Amino acid sequence: VTNNTPATPAAPADTTPPEFSSATVRDNQLVISYTEANTLDATVLAGNAGFTVNSTAGTAITVSSARVNATAKTVTLTLSRTVANGETVTVSYAKPATSNGVQDAAHNNAADFSSRAV
Repeated sequence: VTNNTPATPAAPADTTPPEFSSATVRDNQLVISYTEANTLDATVLAGNAGFTVNSTAGTAITVSSARVNATAKTVTLTLSRTVANGETVTVSYAKPATSNGVQDAAHNNAADFSSRAV
C-alpha cells in the first residue's frame, strides 16, 4: 500500500514567555493580566509567588496569596489590606527561586517586571 497523503507539519513550539499586560486593584484584590498566545499554567502558587506590592501611602502591603486563572490569563493577588481610593500602588515580580512561579501551559516562565503602575 502506498499512502500519498502529505504529512501534516507539527505546530511550532511555544517559546514565548507570558508578559505583564496590565493590573487593577479593588479592595484587597490585585489582578494582573498577562499577554500570552495560549493559556497560563494553573499550577498552584505558593505564598507571595514572587510578587511585591508597594504604595506611596507609606503603609506596607504584603501579598498573602496568589491564584492563577489559566484561561483568563490572570493572576489574582490577595493583599494584607484594602487599597484606598486614589492610593498609588505598584507591583513587581521575580520568579521565586524555590517554588513555582507564573508560567504558560508550555512551561515558559513569565518575564520578571519591576514597579508597574496599578
